[in-house]
Amino acid sequence: MIMRHLKNTYWLALVVMMPSVLAAPVATPQDLPSDLTSEQIRQANDLYTTQTTQSTTQPSRHFTAEEVIQQPDLLENAFNTAVERQNIEHIKLLLPLYRRLPEQRQNKELAQYAQAILYRADAQHGKAENELRRILEAYPEYTPVRLQLAITQAEDGQQGEAAKELKNIKQAPDLPEHVVNYVNQFDQYLQQEKKWKWSANASYLQDDNVGRAPEQRSYAGWQFSEPKSAHGIGYELATQKTMPIQGHWATRVQASVAGKFYWDAHDYDDLNVHTEVGTVWRDAKQETSLSPFYDKRWFATEPYSQTAGAIWRYSRNLSPKISTFAAWQSGYKKHKTRRYLDGATHAGSLTLLYRPSAKQFLTVGVGGGRSNARDLSEAYHYGNLHAGWSQRWGQSQAFTTTFNASVQHRDYRAADFFNIQRRDTEYWTRLSLSHRKWSWRGFEPRLNWTWSHVKSNHFYYRYNQHRVFVDVAKSF
Repeated sequence: MIMRHLKNTYWLALVVMMPSVLAAPVATPQDLPSDLTSEQIRQANDLYTTQTTQSTTQPSRHFTAEEVIQQPDLLENAFNTAVERQNIEHIKLLLPLYRRLPEQRQNKELAQYAQAILYRADAQHGKAENELRRILEAYPEYTPVRLQLAITQAEDGQQGEAAKELKNIKQAPDLPEHVVNYVNQFDQYLQQEKKWKWSANASYLQDDNVGRAPEQRSYAGWQFSEPKSAHGIGYELATQKTMPIQGHWATRVQASVAGKFYWDAHDYDDLNVHTEVGTVWRDAKQETSLSPFYDKRWFATEPYSQTAGAIWRYSRNLSPKISTFAAWQSGYKKHKTRRYLDGATHAGSLTLLYRPSAKQFLTVGVGGGRSNARDLSEAYHYGNLHAGWSQRWGQSQAFTTTFNASVQHRDYRAADFFNIQRRDTEYWTRLSLSHRKWSWRGFEPRLNWTWSHVKSNHFYYRYNQHRVFVDVAKSF
C-alpha cells in the first residue's frame, strides 16, 4: 500500500515539475568584453521563469503546530496534497510536523521525497540526489523516483548521467502513456543540448570613411589622404557544441567567423576566424571553463595576424533575478609582416545581469587589460565600463528595444613617430528595435542606430561616426 500510494504521488508530482526540466544549464560569455549573447539571456530568463513561478500561497486556514499534530489524518492529507502539487511553502511548513507523527503513521519514502523537493527548490541538487538515491537503494525498481533523479541530474549539469537514467526508465514495463510522452520529450531535450548550436548575423555596410582618415588633413608638413567610401556586407557565423563527459564535466567546442566584405574596396576586407576547445564544469548554480583558443585574421585579403592563448570563464546565478559573469583571456599575437606589433595580450571582464521582470533585463560591467607590442608606442593598457538594457513591450511582448553603451580609456606606453604619447577615450552606443511580425522563418531583422566617438590627444585618431542600418539575425 505504501509503495502504491507513493507511485500515485510521484506521477502526479511529475506533471507539476515538467516546465522546470527545460531550463538550460548556466552559460558564460563568449566574447570579451562580456556582452551577453541571446543564448545567455534566454537561459537567465528560463531561470527567472522557473524559480519565480513556484507557488507561495499559504493554507486558507491556519492551525497551530499542536492542533495539526492532534489531527494526524488531516496532517497526512495536507502533506500528501502538498507533495503532489509540489507546493514548496506548504511542504516547508508540514514536513517537520509530519516527522513528529508516530513512526508507524509516517511514510519514510514520502518524507525523503518531500525533502528532495525542498533541496531542489533551494538549488541544493546534490542533497536532493542523495535523498532520491536512498529511496532507490531500497526500491531499485521504482521508476518514478528514478525519473525524478534524472530530472535533478539534468538541472544540476549532469546531462550524461540523466541520459543513462532515462535509458533505464524506457526499459520499465507498464509506463503510463503521459509518462512515456514526457520521457520522450525529456530525452529529446537532452539530445538537443548535445547538438551544434548556430547563430548568424548579416548587415549592409555603407562607410563614408572606411580607412578612418583623420579630420585634420595635415600636420607638421604631412598631408593625409581624403576619406574613402566603401559598400559591402558585414557578417558573423558562430557555432557551439557541448558534450558531456562524466558527472558535472563536459567538453565544449566553439568556432566563429566574422568579417567585412567590400565589393568596391577590397583593401579593407577584414576576416577573423576563432576556434577553441575546452573543459567545462557545471552545476545548477554555476559554470566554469578553461579553453585554449586560436585566432587567425586576414586583412585586405592577405594574412595579417594570428593569436594563440586561453580563455577562462565563470558564471553564477546569485538569485532567480541576478546572475554574474566573469572572464579572463591571455594570448600572444604574431603578425605576418608588422612584427613590431607582436606581443602578449591580457583582458578581463565582470558583468552583472539583473532581471526585474520577465519583460526586461539590465546589465552593467567593468573590464580592463593590456596589449603589449615590440613598439611601445603601439602598446597600451585600458579600462572600460559597459551597460545594457532590454525591454519587451505590450501584452504580447512582440516589440523589443535594446540599448547598449560602453566607454573605454586607453593609455599608451610611449610616444610615436609624431612624438605624441596617445591617450584615447572611446564612446560607443547602440539602439536596436525589433518586432516579432518582422520575422520570417526564424530570420529576425532589427533596425539599429550606433554612435562611435574617439576623443584623443592625437590628431590622427580622433573619430566620430553615426550609423543607421538593418541587420538580420538567426539562431538554429
